[in-house]
Amino acid sequence: MLGILLLAGCENFLDTVSYTESNTSNFPASETDAKQLVTGIYSVLNQAAYEPSAHSFIANLTASDECFGGGGQDDYEIQAYDHLLYFEPNAQLDYWEPYYAGITRANLAIANLDKVEDENMRNQLLGEAYFLRSFFLFDLSQQFGEIPLVSAVPNSVSEAAEYPAPGTTEEIYGTIAAGLKKAIEIMPNNTWDKCLSGKRHATKWDAEAMLARVYLFYTGFYSDKNGTSITTLPLVDLETGEVTSNTIGKDEVVRGLEDCIQNSGHKLVSDFRLMWPYMNSATKADYKYAQGVAGTWITDDVNPEEMFSICFSNIASSSRNRNKFDQYLGVRKRSNYEVNAFPFSRGYGMAPVNPYVWEQWEKDEPGDIRKAASIYSVDEEMADPSKYTWGNDQQMEESGYWQKKYQAWGAMVNGKFFYEFSSVPEYGGAGTDLGRGHSLQNVQIMRFADVLLMHSELTDGKVIYNGKSGMNAVRARVGLPDKAYTVNNLRLERQHELAFEGIRWSDMRRYGKAYCIKALETQLGQPIRNNSAKTVMKDQNTGYKARYEATWGFRPFPQSEISLSNGTLTQNAGWTDATAQYTNWK
Repeated sequence: MLGILLLAGCENFLDTVSYTESNTSNFPASETDAKQLVTGIYSVLNQAAYEPSAHSFIANLTASDECFGGGGQDDYEIQAYDHLLYFEPNAQLDYWEPYYAGITRANLAIANLDKVEDENMRNQLLGEAYFLRSFFLFDLSQQFGEIPLVSAVPNSVSEAAEYPAPGTTEEIYGTIAAGLKKAIEIMPNNTWDKCLSGKRHATKWDAEAMLARVYLFYTGFYSDKNGTSITTLPLVDLETGEVTSNTIGKDEVVRGLEDCIQNSGHKLVSDFRLMWPYMNSATKADYKYAQGVAGTWITDDVNPEEMFSICFSNIASSSRNRNKFDQYLGVRKRSNYEVNAFPFSRGYGMAPVNPYVWEQWEKDEPGDIRKAASIYSVDEEMADPSKYTWGNDQQMEESGYWQKKYQAWGAMVNGKFFYEFSSVPEYGGAGTDLGRGHSLQNVQIMRFADVLLMHSELTDGKVIYNGKSGMNAVRARVGLPDKAYTVNNLRLERQHELAFEGIRWSDMRRYGKAYCIKALETQLGQPIRNNSAKTVMKDQNTGYKARYEATWGFRPFPQSEISLSNGTLTQNAGWTDATAQYTNWK
């Protein structure tokens, strides 16, 4: 933060003007400068994803009932996430630090974008800065609870040197909600594909959708945790940072969702399966499952269902701009290529699927194509399951089920196996194998199907899209009949539609402690293999129930931050006892 202040050149402590270096007196001087300033905020999304095992996306996958930890015998941290434990006290620092850098950059942009002369562009960029700050705060607060609250540029070096105090829950969510509300009010109404600052930049529609997600989590989770009924979001004054008497209620959230549904240009794609990269043309040619589906992968740049995302490139000059999530979540293999395992490429084997999810899905929704579209079953998809190699590279918590949405996919090209399908010219490659770790798939933080499902949840199934409720529109897309709206039906629909997208863990928590613990314990007794040896999933240390009751699902603050804070930041509940540390699988 000191470095940012010195770059900014605040007149409080600099008495000269630099005409050769950028500072807040002369930057941004043009629309191009302003776009660069905002692009700098987006870049931290990629920086935080450089070490995927530290990121909230994988933490959410493995903490939920959807997936185990997995990985190799020495991948203790990913197994710890699954059991609501920790192994290394600074495990999530690689996610924490970039997100706080993003908050600081957003604050700097908010303070200086008034220099942009074009009103529409100024409002677009300013709205993006408010949106991104709210997103970073929301994601961090879901992970850690009452986080240090940074909502303005410091006025002096001494102020910047002070470790920021944790905000109260009301202050944090009031800042999140106020930023999203401001973004919604000022951002232009252009459809998603005509965003003034560039495609896949945050839009008004993303802000409306994110506000609904924030509202549902805040009112659901904190009503349960605090033992009271919360029906509104708090709001702070964006100038003073103080909580006001104003709030955001359900009606305002619903109006925003309806505005998004009716005016954003976003829509459901025709076939659920076409959103996922295993349907790409290079892989599909030899992948039996994909061959029966008309069409190929709808890439991220033209996908009308995709909303706010972490964007990646397969040929980016920096590995920080490539999607490494797919590699970390890819099937763990020691050998270069196994014909029987096609089209899997080679990964680290994190987040194997809980067998209960596969089995219960069929009971809850017989014939749902999303089950096989979302989960790879070794027994059902492999030509010869007896040739599947269990325990590759000491794979742990292996179930024989792998999620398909974020996965490392290879391809056969002229009789040769390529680690990355994106190596072919159609997807930006040069026709030679780029090798693993060059996935170009975006990680979708929000997509339009979720907007429709949130609308149904908040309106008890009101008709809104193509003559149907949001829930039934999502069902119709996969050929399922309409269902009457009930809370349970809506929850199942979210579970099936949004599986393995990093959303389930937050849903479990906001549905209440009893629901969450029951879901977590579906993992117990499920058949797995550790380093190829058969066993069953077991509680580790004090077990799922005790760990959730102790932590409410929050993660521990990085220990280095607690040390730096000199007493300002104290460790979250449930993380100071020795039983919170994972040492090895038992």
